[in-house]
Amino acid sequence: MSSLEQDLSRALAELQALERVISDLQNRAAALRALISEYDGAIQLLEELKGRGSALRILVPIGGGNFLRAEISEVEEVHVSLGAGVMIRKPIQEGYELIRQRRERLSQALKAHEEAAVNYAQRAEELRRLIQALYARLEELRKKGGKPAGQG
Repeated sequence: MSSLEQDLSRALAELQALERVISDLQNRAAALRALISEYDGAIQLLEELKGRGSALRILVPIGGGNFLRAEISEVEEVHVSLGAGVMIRKPIQEGYELIRQRRERLSQALKAHEEAAVNYAQRAEELRRLIQALYARLEELRKKGGKPAGQG
């Protein structure tokens, strides 16, 4: 295999690896966006509950697009997930702050994933141009009847 062919092979392998990384980052970013949306809903509901003095009627999702009508009568505490199925009770303002802080961390993680995906995509585009140039050079050498450099 000529030096030119080896360069082409390496560039193709790197491009394929970058495309897998980009896809993974895009999937993670989509999952982060979904989580952020859930946190936004929780924050919005807590803000509404904090401002109410009376009971609040809501629809509670039970899965499959189905809901139960419920009434929230007490809004002094919120149960906050610590992960792994563990929850703690916090006064509503402390719970609200914890949830808001988590949402901010998720937003920062999303930004980092999106920036990384952009950087990898730029590198992938550079590799595509390199691959096209290397391939064109190989074809040019083959049309001239010569062998690529490195083959004797």
